Amino acid sequence: MVVELDRVEVAPATHTLVEGDAVAFTASARGPDGEALTGRTIVWSTSDSDVASLSSGTGSQVTVTGLSAGRATIRASAEGRSASATLDVLLGPSITLSSDELTIDGRQGEVGAGVDVSITNGGNGAISGLSTLTTYASGGPAGWLSVGLNGTTAPTSMTLVASGAGLTPGTYSATVRVSSPSAGGITADLAVTFQVSPPPPAIALESGTVGLSSIVADPIPATADVGVTNSGAGDLTGLAAAVIYTAGQPQGWLTATLSATEAPTTLRVSARALGLQAGNYSARVAVTSPVARVSPVFLDVTFRVAQPGRASGAGGQR
Repeated sequence: MVVELDRVEVAPATHTLVEGDAVAFTASARGPDGEALTGRTIVWSTSDSDVASLSSGTGSQVTVTGLSAGRATIRASAEGRSASATLDVLLGPSITLSSDELTIDGRQGEVGAGVDVSITNGGNGAISGLSTLTTYASGGPAGWLSVGLNGTTAPTSMTLVASGAGLTPGTYSATVRVSSPSAGGITADLAVTFQVSPPPPAIALESGTVGLSSIVADPIPATADVGVTNSGAGDLTGLAAAVIYTAGQPQGWLTATLSATEAPTTLRVSARALGLQAGNYSARVAVTSPVARVSPVFLDVTFRVAQPGRASGAGGQR
């Protein structure tokens, strides 16, 4: 005797998954007393084929794959009876960057500070196996941007360092692609613009040391000239020279003057032996400028004072 089909049951009754994942639904045919019935043809359907797809249309079990975010009703039917389950499909994992465009300002010949860009998951599920690939604008120089991932699983960040070494002033561009094999392969792109400015002015001395000599009580100063130039770019103005004496030694024996306050110019140092005893003396001359980012430079001066009638040795002009 054929037992009449009373109802169809579907398990699980509800399920939630992420785009690209799959779940198996099982249908059971039941008789009036709840007994399991075999040999009954079960037909499966989905209320939204854009949200969920079925691996097959018949059989007691079906595999359902989430295609896009949304809700679908999965229905099993047999002999005029049916039951359904609810499937919620969540947005799959997606790589989200804290910015999709980044401008870095730099100087010719200098390596800039690192810039961090955060990497998060804009969807659901996990993102692992992160990697980056940098491509440079066609026809432009390459290799000026280094990218370091601070982790391979989101959330994490990457650090970008741009170098102006070997570049001329101008604007350069590159694209950093962040990739993961998760969810069948996902990517996000970061457009990087590197604006390279000329190097700042910099004070350069023809020599870092000067040796002068004289004799005790000589009223004529020993002098030497040192060229001062701008080894950077832009105007180097407001130059000044100041003498710094060695601690514990006499002061006032050295003067330092500039022929002009804008580079190129000449620094003249003059050492006078009047009032000094025979011996060796030393001091430093600091050459400075108020122009932003210009560091002072120093000229080390040694002064040998000898007794009259003794050779004073090689030294500055008398």
